[in-house]
Amino acid sequence: MLKHVIAAAVALLVTAAAPAWANKPLACTGQGGGHALPYQTQVPPGFDHDRFVTQPRSLMFEYGPFTSSFATPADEASAESPYKGIPKWVAYEMRALLDEDGDPIHPQGARRPYKWYELDETAFVWDGRPDLRKKGIDAAYRKMAVLWNRGHMAARSHANRLSWQEGCNTHVFVNAVPQYADMNQGDWLALENYAVAAANKFGRVWTMAGPVFDPDREVDTVGQPGTTEVAIPHALFKILVIERSGKLEARAFLFPQADEDHRGQYRKCAGTPQSRYDFNEYATSIASIEAATGLRFFTALTDAQRKVLNTASASGPWAIESRFYDDRCGREDDEEDS
Repeated sequence: MLKHVIAAAVALLVTAAAPAWANKPLACTGQGGGHALPYQTQVPPGFDHDRFVTQPRSLMFEYGPFTSSFATPADEASAESPYKGIPKWVAYEMRALLDEDGDPIHPQGARRPYKWYELDETAFVWDGRPDLRKKGIDAAYRKMAVLWNRGHMAARSHANRLSWQEGCNTHVFVNAVPQYADMNQGDWLALENYAVAAANKFGRVWTMAGPVFDPDREVDTVGQPGTTEVAIPHALFKILVIERSGKLEARAFLFPQADEDHRGQYRKCAGTPQSRYDFNEYATSIASIEAATGLRFFTALTDAQRKVLNTASASGPWAIESRFYDDRCGREDDEEDS
């Protein structure tokens, strides 16, 4: 009894002595004066974000949570290139995060920064532009959030599985494109939840994601007058890869956007149960994404291996039992397996 009294007294003293900020939730720090990520970052030992070697490789960034191929100064200057202020592709590896009972562990995260982080390496996007009232890419998204989000290619919640600091580091424009808000907060988010469940079930998942432009359609941009123009993709792709029994398997998905007809089909995650999302309607083939983007995936593999991956890539999602999920869409999801 005395032990319990002493322990309670000590706990009370510690609580009383703790500074006021100690009980506040974690928050990503602001960037300050420099144009660099605010937290130290490195690819974890054994991780290989672009294991399968995506081509072509443009302005490359390799951080702890992802590898990014960003538009080049030549793309920015060219009237022919649609890539303005956005990456061409982002790739990353995610691993299972389970406790000793095999239950998913929800990683610690921090409140996102008000302003996303700018990089000196991408200053060519806004440098030499006397017409701009506000420098940087973040300003282009201001007052656009109702319709267009700063859409992660490598999800913050996925990077939180490495550390909350790496989660903060995903808020950088080499990892973002303008994404239709209901898609970003709905079907795309539901697929991110699914990817976590796949990592928990199969041990590892590799993701490749990026923008798609239709050469026959005009490219709109986000940005108020006096801010940087950032291109709005006509669609977004995502490819998920697992390794099972020593063999690779891939599934590919295409999400249309920038079109009123497609915008209406997306349902926000907050009000839609996870099990109500049908990813089969977005299923496509790797070859179709290559044709639409000019990218080449899995160049580290033989042509025969690439052909096998492509053949099954439009088959829709793998069966994942509900016990492997961490986050799930919907306030009261059912217990059916997705």
